[in-house]
Formats: sequence, C-alpha cells, structure tokens
Amino acid sequence: MEPSDLATIRAALERLPSRCRYHGDDTAPPPGLIRREACCDTGIPTQRRKNALAALERVEKGATV
Repeated sequence: MEPSDLATIRAALERLPSRCRYHGDDTAPPPGLIRREACCDTGIPTQRRKNALAALERVEKGATV
C-alpha cells in the first residue's frame, strides 16, 4: 500500500454525508424485527461513511505498528 492510498480513501469517504437529514448523528439501525443498514434510506450513506472511517482508522493503526 502506498502512503497516499490511505489519504485517497479518506478523501473519498469525506465526500459522503456526515449526518442524516432526518436523524442527525443517530444513524444506527433501529432495533426490532426489520434488519436495516441505517436509520432510514437517507441515513445509509452516513452510516456507511461512519463504518468505513472506523475501518480506515483500524487499517491506519495497523499500518503504523
């Protein structure tokens, strides 16, 4: 992995919305019988961004160890 790869991935993720238009920062899927990816359809990109940024942070941590 090139050093600039992580920065490129982070820049792409930053283009996704950071908040759901309807639910703000609370984008986790609601508990219940229906399995959902996020709070609502509008929150899916936000939840994906949160998950991907968390994964990226784990990768970055592993890359520096």
